[in-house]
Amino acid sequence: MMSEDEAMRKMSKLINYLMSRQDSAPFREPVDWKNLELFDYPKIVKKPMDLGTIKRKMERGQYTNGNVNECADDIRLIWTNCKTYNADGSDFYLLANSFSKRFEDRYRKIECKLPRIFSRFRSIVFFCS
Repeated sequence: MMSEDEAMRKMSKLINYLMSRQDSAPFREPVDWKNLELFDYPKIVKKPMDLGTIKRKMERGQYTNGNVNECADDIRLIWTNCKTYNADGSDFYLLANSFSKRFEDRYRKIECKLPRIFSRFRSIVFFCS
């Protein structure tokens, strides 16, 4: 079993890994939709997210009680936003899909070591395969 603090440290390493990839440039900072003249972007993407914002949120302790799942949801939001805005099959769509798979493969190793508490049964269950 892994503590939430340890899991957040692993998440930080995962984010650093994603950001260090040469092809992660589109995901490192908020989409500069004004300079890119993507004036429909804020109409389509309601909750923008990027790796830099997530990293800053982690550094500032803005994830509730170090909630790893909340952090993972923000990371997933990056890929979802990208795939929502860009056409299926486009370079950005495919890149987001690739990063999503990389993330899920690595996150699964963190998540499976975290207990899930079911309040109805008051028991701890581990989800690892």
